[in-house]
Amino acid sequence: MINDLSVLAIVTARAGSKGLPGKNSRILEGKPLIQYSIEAGIESSYIDDIILSSDCDECIKIADDKGLDTPFKRPAHLCGDEVPSADVIKHVFEYLHNENKKYEIFILLEPTSPLRNAKDIDTALELMINKGNKSLVSVCLAEDQHPDFMFKLDSNGNLKPWLNKTFTPIRRQDVNPAFFLEGSLYISYVENFLENETFCHESTLAFIMPKSKSFEVDDIVDFHCVETVMRNKLNK
Repeated sequence: MINDLSVLAIVTARAGSKGLPGKNSRILEGKPLIQYSIEAGIESSYIDDIILSSDCDECIKIADDKGLDTPFKRPAHLCGDEVPSADVIKHVFEYLHNENKKYEIFILLEPTSPLRNAKDIDTALELMINKGNKSLVSVCLAEDQHPDFMFKLDSNGNLKPWLNKTFTPIRRQDVNPAFFLEGSLYISYVENFLENETFCHESTLAFIMPKSKSFEVDDIVDFHCVETVMRNKLNK
């Protein structure tokens, strides 16, 4: 609870990953990938309850062993590649409504971002509350993949600048800062999310995460990148 507002964390873990099958329960530096997000939520000073939405039996067992609320197995129609995360979140709140459970704020903790910790969660919650925003998302500064350095291809396979009208080289120091959603933190007032079905709108605050914490595990290359960051303690 923060400022007398109850806080729920939702951990989402789908079984059917195609980029890295079984990734959410895959062992990363001695722990299943999903356990890092679970423990970050448990160690937060403000999160009151954590609920898991998953169709993965291994993930459900891991969550059970850590004392999480695992009251249901996610329905099959919410487990496909094309299912928006908003639909998964709404299903959680439909369940909670039927159980007469209510929270003012919630945070989405995706297992694919294992480098975020409890301090990141608590700092972000404090910032959103103090600034008066309705939601917050974590972002990271775009460097080599800044839009000014991007190209597209024409029908003949020739390079065309994505934003710029010429091929004149641009120095990194001269571009306007751009940020990308890096996946570690999504926070919102519950009512606002259910109304907008998105975390991103005119009252969304950015929480800047360092590059060292902004790796998402979507495939085996990502997995080994995160493994290297952890082994070398680069995310501390």
